[in-house]
Amino acid sequence: MPAHRANSAGKSKKSSKAGHLKSRTHGTSLQALAERNARPPEPDLPDPRPAPLSFVDILGLAPELPLEPSRRPPSPSQNPFFEGFQYDNNFFDSTGDKIMFSAGNLPDHSIEERVEIQQQINRLALLQNHSRFGQFSDELETDTNNTESTVDGAFAAALRRMGERQPYSSKTSPVLTLHTGIEDESDEEGEEDFAFGTADREEAWFPHGSRTMFMLDLLDNLPRLRLSDDHLKAIIWVMRECKTPNVPSFSALRKKQALLTREVGIESEHHTSSLGNHFYMNHPAKLLALDWANPLVRPFIHVYPEVSGPISEFWKAGKWVSEIDFDDLSPMWADWKNKPNSHRHFYIKELAQLHDGTYVIPLRWVTVENVVHADGRLFDIKAASFRRIPASTLKSNYPDLSASAGTFKFTEYSPRYSMPHPLREKARGRPVFRLRIMPWSDDVSGNVSKQYNAHTNMYITNLNLPHQQLQQEYFIRFSSTSQHASSSEQFVALNEDCVPGVWHEAYDCELEEEIIFEIIPHVLPADNPQQSETCSHIGMAGSLGCRRDLTGGTKEYQETDEGYHAFYKPGVPRETDGTIQAIRWQFWLACIGNKSALDDFYTTTGVKDKISQYWISELLTKAKVEHHKHLSDRSTRDAELNNSGCKGAERAELKARIKRRIQQELWDWVVQQPNEFIPLTENDRVNPHADTPGEILHTYLLGNDKYVWHDTNKGWDDKKADIFASRLQASCINGLSIPPPRPGYVVQYKNSLIGKHFKMLQQLGVFSVHELCTPLLFDLWKATGELGALLWFPEIKDMDSYVADLEVLVDNLLDIWGLIDPNRILVKGKLHTISHLPDDARRFGPSIIYATEMFECWNTVFRLCSIFSNHLSPSHDIAVTLADMERFKHMVSGGWWRNSDGKYIRAGSGVRSFLTANRELQRRLGWSEKSRLESANRLLSPGTVKLNSAVKRHPTVWNLTLPEPHPIGSTWVQCKYVVAQSGDSCKPGFWVFVRREEDSGPFAARIAKILARDGSAVTQHNTIVIVEPFDVLDAKDIRLNMPVLVPSTGLASTTEIMFAFNAQHDCIPCKCRTNTVPVRQERIITDRTELQINHTTEERFILNMHGLHNAHLIREVLPRTLTAPVPYLPDRVSSHRRFAAQLRETGPAKRAEIRAKTQATRAKNKQVFWRLIPVSREK
Repeated sequence: MPAHRANSAGKSKKSSKAGHLKSRTHGTSLQALAERNARPPEPDLPDPRPAPLSFVDILGLAPELPLEPSRRPPSPSQNPFFEGFQYDNNFFDSTGDKIMFSAGNLPDHSIEERVEIQQQINRLALLQNHSRFGQFSDELETDTNNTESTVDGAFAAALRRMGERQPYSSKTSPVLTLHTGIEDESDEEGEEDFAFGTADREEAWFPHGSRTMFMLDLLDNLPRLRLSDDHLKAIIWVMRECKTPNVPSFSALRKKQALLTREVGIESEHHTSSLGNHFYMNHPAKLLALDWANPLVRPFIHVYPEVSGPISEFWKAGKWVSEIDFDDLSPMWADWKNKPNSHRHFYIKELAQLHDGTYVIPLRWVTVENVVHADGRLFDIKAASFRRIPASTLKSNYPDLSASAGTFKFTEYSPRYSMPHPLREKARGRPVFRLRIMPWSDDVSGNVSKQYNAHTNMYITNLNLPHQQLQQEYFIRFSSTSQHASSSEQFVALNEDCVPGVWHEAYDCELEEEIIFEIIPHVLPADNPQQSETCSHIGMAGSLGCRRDLTGGTKEYQETDEGYHAFYKPGVPRETDGTIQAIRWQFWLACIGNKSALDDFYTTTGVKDKISQYWISELLTKAKVEHHKHLSDRSTRDAELNNSGCKGAERAELKARIKRRIQQELWDWVVQQPNEFIPLTENDRVNPHADTPGEILHTYLLGNDKYVWHDTNKGWDDKKADIFASRLQASCINGLSIPPPRPGYVVQYKNSLIGKHFKMLQQLGVFSVHELCTPLLFDLWKATGELGALLWFPEIKDMDSYVADLEVLVDNLLDIWGLIDPNRILVKGKLHTISHLPDDARRFGPSIIYATEMFECWNTVFRLCSIFSNHLSPSHDIAVTLADMERFKHMVSGGWWRNSDGKYIRAGSGVRSFLTANRELQRRLGWSEKSRLESANRLLSPGTVKLNSAVKRHPTVWNLTLPEPHPIGSTWVQCKYVVAQSGDSCKPGFWVFVRREEDSGPFAARIAKILARDGSAVTQHNTIVIVEPFDVLDAKDIRLNMPVLVPSTGLASTTEIMFAFNAQHDCIPCKCRTNTVPVRQERIITDRTELQINHTTEERFILNMHGLHNAHLIREVLPRTLTAPVPYLPDRVSSHRRFAAQLRETGPAKRAEIRAKTQATRAKNKQVFWRLIPVSREK
């Protein structure tokens, strides 16, 4: 290849490689290099700075510099730090001396001298024109006759990897920057200001290339600390000013991020809905594939249903365990713990053999106490029996048996299964699993301010993960958003990944091999309007106002005994097939152009699909045009209608026949449209009517609790509001895991409260509203708190008993509402939805595991991304931003991905360890692992105590009437809290249940002090908890329907504390008084006063059965007589008949009054309209 040579004019001309060898430039360079090598070593000088390297030195040493981080660590013999260690970002050798990494300092030239040096170096044109660097322009000719070459191929390739992609005609070379200290501050596309050969460009920071690049990527991907482009540019500028090494340009950072996101495989895909709306989606298949390859997530993935233990997860509840077809569960199992046998895959509905020689056909895989079992049929020569066997007893799968025994024949009475399993061919030796997801969609504002910026969002979570993980922001996955496309349109796009038979590839980091998996929607939680849209339901505007069942009818029917009673219980369930048939009938009506019949059909059936409405409106328009063309327009209508002799019945029949023909033509047109117009037909493995459970945030807190609160405070004056606030302020919140109630805010903004306020009022309100509401409303407060406590159970040990109690409490709540206002249940659909909660608990488990609070919280992350988007294509920009965030989370978690070469790789050790070792990043990404925290801090270990700060320990000798634990005479200090068996941090003043080893049962107590021996290690043997035991009376308090606590005395070990609970002082019988105290503002006492409750010294407390925290544990330790719910109305049916009779008297009168008002309003508007017409004519 030819080489460049600089002529006297400073311009380059072509020359061959052989010509370059004979050139003066080459000879000068070789002579300078020889002189350098011949110099004697310089003596040590006091100045510790190494001498600066000449450019020729750099040129000669360049092939030995670390041009690219190695993918493998060096061997011990090659690694100079093998016997060293690292501390505080510095390296030290084995003797403790600091290892210096400086290659020399720059000479102290003035700015003018540096510029002159730079100009001289540029005139040499060595970087661009010298053949040593292997950089040639496209115009250069190749000297094919010259076989000699002075170009070192490996060196040229290394320089190209270093970043010498483009000629440095207008930019400063990174080599020159290192040598001269002159730095180009331009920020052009593709620029990378990396220092050459620095220690930061090690494999530890792969694939970012340097620690600085990684940290900038981290700052740009913190979910709740979003930075704008200008923020990042400012940070980069400050880092450069601080002389931070390896600072990339902003464009280089963006280029690197886009490259990494593409390599990980998360791409935002463009979609056009059937309504013509455009949006972008991060598809679930790509997002869920990251879970398999993430070592922080993969250990938690539960792939088989669990049939043992308390019900606390979806895979333990009725739908997953009992309803789902075996073919929709994970189809295979292998003994992955036994590596030699991990290749032997056992599929359902395939013949297999046990170790004892018995033949079996597994039908599904389940886990029993975390051990995989097979539910299947054991076969002998003539019979088959169904049995559950441990999967570990399987020895030979179907391919093994076929290879050794040939073909198997079954009797004509045996079940027929396809063997081998059809998925074996699809899998090609890879494991096969199925994941179930929970899609969530809602309308969300894209602004932080009150100005509403409508977006419809869709998020997903992996239901094969435990609820404890899914409550963390780290596990919420953004899928799509749009200002135009509805949730139904986005569901159609999401369903592309969930179609039966569509399998997705992923890398399983636990099995260390590639797998395939299928995605199935399992449950569809959302607020009630969104769930109605998902079910193609019209909502409360229809006569049948429930999306779940067919309860309802005309107003007159709803007021009959039978129609009214139906609202208090679940009705006949809606079926997907029936809804689809109703939508098809709507299309048929639209084809004939009968809009009034369509409106009546919507109201009567309650079926109205959002996507179908687009096509129905198209059909109505087309029908109108066709009717005008073929029936009305004399120039175009059918010739038979122009026959004057066609009259009467004959003409009517002719028109009817033409309308039917138009109807059929339009039907043929719409069914041939390429886009699906009935979304419910997309996926038959989810039933929107049955799989949209009542959600406790929107249905209970923002439904029932909101109604109770409004009915209670709507008649209050300021005095009553102040009394309520003072009582609420005096409430004890220990053991409730809620923040302080802020009663002043609650009273001032009583009509603008949100879910957290209603959750607080549900637990504490009943203790503050006595004498501030009617007796019926007080009973309603009690019923609300009792039912709410059961709904927030985190686990259910006895489902039958739980559902029975839940049904009684639901009946009590609805019956009291009937006594207060019989019409309320007819106009408030959320009250009827509550009647479905027992069925939802049986099918899906505790209500809390499909609550949507976590999605609502994650909306904050979305809003921050929205306000920093370009606002020109928000769907695309937000999707790309959050895809980049998913990529960063995956890399920093140690996740694997397939690179462009088809190999599975992961980030370097520095990137992988940053999350697990950095609590700050864990908090900002919304990730925590309980087991890791326990092992690291032991903060959650039962019996652990934490000392107070030194000034609050108050050392003292034993001065209590209780006997001092041995050894006697020690000095004791006070502790901050003790950790209970449940993990609660219990401080002095907390109410707890204690179980002593020698006692038969637990007892209630209040912690007085937590003491530890002074000067001794804080262990369980050197700590003691002084408690005030309380006896639980056998009879409940009549007014509050809760257990009563009276005092006793005793001690407890730290390990005997079971869990915390909440108790309130029984103020009414104890006659607690109210007085006034000064108000504090900005920590300053003012002249204003407020009411305050002063509790008397009488020790009588009420165990708060409305508390949500540990509600399930409280009911386990108390006698059943104190926890069993009691029906409020002994004869519900008779009571409901009385309610219906009242409605039959008041209902018609109210409807007549409404009709009269409506007619009067229309007449008034009509008069105003006609009065305005003359004015418009004059104008």
